[in-house]
Amino acid sequence: MEFRILGPLEVSSEDGPVTLSASKHRALLTHLLLHPNEVVPSEVLVDALWGEQPPPSGRKVLQIYVSQLRKLLGPAVLQTRAPGYLLAVDLSRLDSARFERLAQEASQVLRDGNPALASALFARALALWRGPALVDLAYESLVQTEARRLEELRVKALEQRLEADLQLGRHGALVGELQSLVAEHPLQERFRAQLMLALYQGGRQAEAMDAYADARRTLVDELGVEPSLELRDLQHAILNQDPGLQPPSPDPLTGVEVPTPATRLIGRERELGEVQRLLGSPDVRLVTITGPGGIGKTRLALEVGARSDETFVNGVVFVGLAALADPLLVVPTIAEALGVVEQAGEPLPQTLATAIRSRELLLVLDNLEQVRDAAPALAELLLAAPRLKLLGTSRARLRLSSEHVYLVPPLDVPDPAHLGDLEAVAGSSAVALFEERACAAKPAFALTDENASSVAMICTRLEGVPLAIELAAARVRTLPPHALLERLGRRLPLLTEGAWDLPARQQTLRATIDWSYDLLSRAEQQLFVTLSVFVGGWTLEAAELVCAPDDVLAALTGLLDSSLAGNEEDVAEPRYRMLETVREYGLERLDEGTEAGAVRDRHAQAFVAFAERAESELAGREQAVWHERLEREHGNLRAALGWLQESQQGELELRLAAALGRFWYVRGHLSEGRRRLEEALANAGAAAAPELRAKALRTASAIAVIQGEYASARVLAEHGLALYRVLEDRPGTARSLSNLGAILLAEGRAGDAASALDESVALSKDLPDRRIAALALNNRGDVALTQGDYDAATGFFDESLALLREVGDTANIARSLFNLGAAALERGRADEALGLLRESISISGEIGDKEDVAWCLVGLAAVATKQDDPARGAVSLGAADALLAEMGALMKPFERALQARTLAAIRERLDAASLAEAWARGRALPVAQAIAHAIAVPGAN
Repeated sequence: MEFRILGPLEVSSEDGPVTLSASKHRALLTHLLLHPNEVVPSEVLVDALWGEQPPPSGRKVLQIYVSQLRKLLGPAVLQTRAPGYLLAVDLSRLDSARFERLAQEASQVLRDGNPALASALFARALALWRGPALVDLAYESLVQTEARRLEELRVKALEQRLEADLQLGRHGALVGELQSLVAEHPLQERFRAQLMLALYQGGRQAEAMDAYADARRTLVDELGVEPSLELRDLQHAILNQDPGLQPPSPDPLTGVEVPTPATRLIGRERELGEVQRLLGSPDVRLVTITGPGGIGKTRLALEVGARSDETFVNGVVFVGLAALADPLLVVPTIAEALGVVEQAGEPLPQTLATAIRSRELLLVLDNLEQVRDAAPALAELLLAAPRLKLLGTSRARLRLSSEHVYLVPPLDVPDPAHLGDLEAVAGSSAVALFEERACAAKPAFALTDENASSVAMICTRLEGVPLAIELAAARVRTLPPHALLERLGRRLPLLTEGAWDLPARQQTLRATIDWSYDLLSRAEQQLFVTLSVFVGGWTLEAAELVCAPDDVLAALTGLLDSSLAGNEEDVAEPRYRMLETVREYGLERLDEGTEAGAVRDRHAQAFVAFAERAESELAGREQAVWHERLEREHGNLRAALGWLQESQQGELELRLAAALGRFWYVRGHLSEGRRRLEEALANAGAAAAPELRAKALRTASAIAVIQGEYASARVLAEHGLALYRVLEDRPGTARSLSNLGAILLAEGRAGDAASALDESVALSKDLPDRRIAALALNNRGDVALTQGDYDAATGFFDESLALLREVGDTANIARSLFNLGAAALERGRADEALGLLRESISISGEIGDKEDVAWCLVGLAAVATKQDDPARGAVSLGAADALLAEMGALMKPFERALQARTLAAIRERLDAASLAEAWARGRALPVAQAIAHAIAVPGAN
């Protein structure tokens, strides 16, 4: 039963409107609705109906009215409860209760900093009003009190909705509405203030001042009072053009947009509507689109996501999970898709939950079946974010209590009774899909009277499975429909003779891919099966290392022509991949044979070699290129680590993990990298080569220190150092001492750090690898810089830079330049510091070293502030803060102190609003723009 009192009283049931013709019935129901789900005494109702002079038989007449009303509403709704009556109301179906709940939620999310959602919620709340509340009984004092209360809440909600819209920068569209509200409520100062602000934000300062003058004149004339302090302060702020009056920066939470498929969706309007209705239900938080591989789960989810973009105020975000096998990586992948970065000292799930708690989002999670063990983490995410909804695709349900499963049916196939009717056949969505894909493969193809029956039979025998139909249609280039039908007919026994414990449609898809597989040459078949070991795609070079055919390129061309593999777009080098359903079929074939272990061994060995090559390249001039290559191969690297762990090849696992340390460090995969390294160390055990264990310990310690876990970092570094000393490995000992010195400095133990680094410098002086000495000298300079010995620091940095230029280590050249710039800054040489910092940040930006870019931004912020440009300095500090947060990194002691001093100096020159605006602007800048903005600071006069 639905009740509406925000306007004329209305009641409706599932059967339609309920007519209340008698005025006493309306009055009685209204008074009961003022106290929903509460017992209202008969005496109160008698007084409400007749006032101070009730009829002698008032109680009996009341009983008659109740009986008549009960016939309309039902006995479960209007109940007799001593000493009166109770109206059982579902508050979600009482408009006034819904209004108050929505308004309260909107107020909270506005306080939480989400004006977009707040505006939408206030709009939904205000849309419930159809006129003055309780207008049917506006003359009764008891009703008037409640009507006034609701009206005050309405006006407050309207004020807050306008506030949210102003924060969103919608001032232009609000001026007319606010002018009308001021005319309607001339003494309501809040509307006056909002009108002034909207005019000012739209560049109409003079009109904003006129609006203030009109407000003052009205208040003085009508009430004999001056405007409030708030309104006067706003006037002064407008006169002074206070930057704090501008709308705040947009929401920093970003996300991966739903991909736009290259082809249109055919024949899924009913399914789209059903899934959208599920998602639109307030009680539905998780929808899992299920079905066998190739049935079109992902394509349906993408279309639902695209059509839902305006439904979810804070957007729809796509999260592809196909390349994952580890459930622990699901939450980090969601965070990455949303632009949420790991924070030092805080679990990533907590950071993610905080970031989306007040957001109205739809996450489209594609390919969940292989990471179903992450379901509890998804449930926790839903619990933490009440306005989050999840739309997943999976071959199996997640088995969560909140899950709503939607099984995708096949496309409709032609009626067997009308196979000769071209028009009837063409109306089938399965045939429409076949025709479109066949035309793409062979533009001259057309559905005709001659081939319609064959096409209809193909679609029918493939049971309307989209992927099966697409694979069949791709063969139109070489086989006409009747020939396709004959070949498919010879494979049909597989459709009914597959394993009985598998779903029938999955048997059908397997048979279809099996049929396509049989059309390949032997070399193509062998390559197809072997390529299935790759996760997230492969390059031709990688395929040639792992796969057996002599001519991989020729066999790969055959797979591309057969639509069993495809090209990846928008990558720097040629790259290929399979659909996940096709890849899984290949994996089944692989596991059925005797070569699975050998293939996985070759795959792992290839990526160990790749990672070790990348490790050496990351010290050269092509660092940015190699980081991108590692990122693209992350799925394969994870798969290799997983296989090496499963097959108990501990030493090879440790080699791979140790080689990836720098990549994990720079790209911000800190938790994963640390976990992988520690697992590999445990799996390899004492049997691993000591020098390899020492390297892995040193690498793990470097990640731990940037996470701010200094004690753990020190323990790891000390264990690695001990191993290097036992091995009498001078280069390793020097590296470990250098790393340990940096950790000790971060812990505040500058003296101990200096001792460790002095030993490192002494050990590395005559080593062939000059980088070791250069890095030790650089770290030693950091200690001197932190201690305030700027002359000594400059000496160390100069010597380090000379060695680095000698070996051409671009990244560390940039870091030495930053350190020299920092030392110059502390010595009062602003122009010299500016030149060094500009050179450093240009190099770091080019190679993608975000940490050094962040340090340089802090240094350039200090220069800008000294040059009397505090706003530029605040922007640069904000950009540095965003970069470090993106990595989940903490600043080193000197940089942290420099940031604090610079921020204090900026606060002396900028008001809080201007500082906050500049800081937010910096955080929102892309790296390249942040660099360009920072280096534009002029030199000293």
